[in-house]
Formats: sequence, C-alpha cells, structure tokens
Amino acid sequence: MHDLRGGRVRTALGCVVMGALVLTGCSERQEASTTLPTTEAAPTTEALPTLGPADFPVPEEAREQTPEGAVEFVRYYVALTKHLAVNSRDPEPLLQLSQDCRTCNQIAQALTADLAASYSYREYAYEFDEYGPALVDGETAEVGFAYVQGPITAVDQAGQIVPDRSAATPEELQSGASLLWNEDLQSWVITGLTVG
Repeated sequence: MHDLRGGRVRTALGCVVMGALVLTGCSERQEASTTLPTTEAAPTTEALPTLGPADFPVPEEAREQTPEGAVEFVRYYVALTKHLAVNSRDPEPLLQLSQDCRTCNQIAQALTADLAASYSYREYAYEFDEYGPALVDGETAEVGFAYVQGPITAVDQAGQIVPDRSAATPEELQSGASLLWNEDLQSWVITGLTVG
C-alpha cells in the first residue's frame, strides 16, 4: 500500500528546493515564460472495492496482509456478528468472509433462526482482547484472543427473554481464529473459529 502522505512531503520538499533555487539563481534579466510548468501527477493507489455490508464495511486496516491486519480482520468479524444480530440482518456477510468454517456457519445458522423467529436483541455487550500480533505464515494466519461475552439479552416478539440466546453475566472465553488470505477479495477470510 502506498503512503500518499510521503508524496505530499516530497512535493512540499520539492517546493522548498525550487524556492531556494529561484532565490539564489542568476541575476541576469530573463523574459518571463508564457507557459505554465507541467507537473507529473503523484501515483495513486486503487481504492479497494467495498467488502461486507454497505453500512458496516471491512475497514482498510483489516485488509492488509500483515499480522496487524489479521488481528483487525478478526476484530471486525466479531463486531460484524454483533452488528448483524442487533440490526436483525441477514448473516450472509459472515459466510462471504469465511471459507469452510464450521463455527462461522453455525453462527450464521443461529442468526438465520433468530430472524425466522423474530427475535431481537435488547442488549449485546462483548469485549475483544487480542493476545498479541497474529502469527502469519505466507497466506495463512493464526490469531489468539479473549472474548468476553455478555450481558446479551435476546427477546421474542412478546418481549420475553429467550434464555438459550441470552447471557446474563459476562463470561471470558479463550478463543482463536485461523485465516487465509484471499487474493480475489484482497482480504483475509476466516477458515476456523474457536470461541471458548
């Protein structure tokens, strides 16, 4: 990824150097130029296509093939689960951002069942704390994290609490994720997820 700020710094530095040359240039009288100087445009980086829901896209920092990018992708994926649950959305984005992940499929199925039963979430609290940088090996990565779940309160159409979708007290779960870099998406995808 190109750092455009570096281009601005170089451009500003070029202006300072050009200004110094003008100030210390020849003292001979010269005719003014009738044409404007041309400058080369700074190289631009292509913007990544949007990935994830339009109102909750995968952030750019989570789409870097680095240890930090892998951690940010898992952080995003966990946040996406909450976003879909509390907004009663189709869990398809969870499936699009995973590959052969059994736990991811189970989470998507649970959210689909919630939608079918018209469950909604009155509260949905969690914490995500990574254990450190991801272990990246080429196109794969491993991320360890603590997931503190709760309180979570799911209710049915009548406003009654749904016990098997709720967690009254926070519970810390030792967790981890396996990722694969997907060149077509220019993003990580989750291939394995362990929560607790």
